[in-house]
Amino acid sequence: MQVSPELEPLRTRVYIDGYNFYYGCLRGTPYKWLDLLPLFEKHILPSILTTDTQGHPRSSVLLPEPSIKFFTAQIVERVAKATDSVSSQARYHTALRKMHNGRIELVEGYYAVNEMKVKIVDAENPKLPPRECQEILAWKVEEKQSDVNLALHAYHDAVTDAVDQVIIVKYQNVNLPA
Repeated sequence: MQVSPELEPLRTRVYIDGYNFYYGCLRGTPYKWLDLLPLFEKHILPSILTTDTQGHPRSSVLLPEPSIKFFTAQIVERVAKATDSVSSQARYHTALRKMHNGRIELVEGYYAVNEMKVKIVDAENPKLPPRECQEILAWKVEEKQSDVNLALHAYHDAVTDAVDQVIIVKYQNVNLPA
């Protein structure tokens, strides 16, 4: 009978796209103030089955500092939908930073707010091509750098051997056909 060797747990770090995670999973739920560290440490990591190339099971352990890199951007008050959005986000970010003493790192991008000309769909003839539609001036609000920062941090950590395993959390709302 062959005994499997004791293997070190996989050094794991979680990379979270905060904007997509919030708008895709948390907004409008009672979980807006989700405590991310215990979610991953106590629930998600223990449920992941990983094996090495010989089929031996491998456990995962979150790295001590930081365990989670949370990619976000500060809400711009003049475009926020709710009057308390900026203060609520600031309180949540402060809680993430302070509750776990360096185990959650916030990496901030920014919001770009620009006026731009856009074509509007003709209500009477929705099949009308854009070149034939009316043009209006509109605001374009975009979160910038979070996706790129997340990818670069995960890549850097992997190639510098800072991690054995990365977990990327990015919720994409996909409308599936009925």
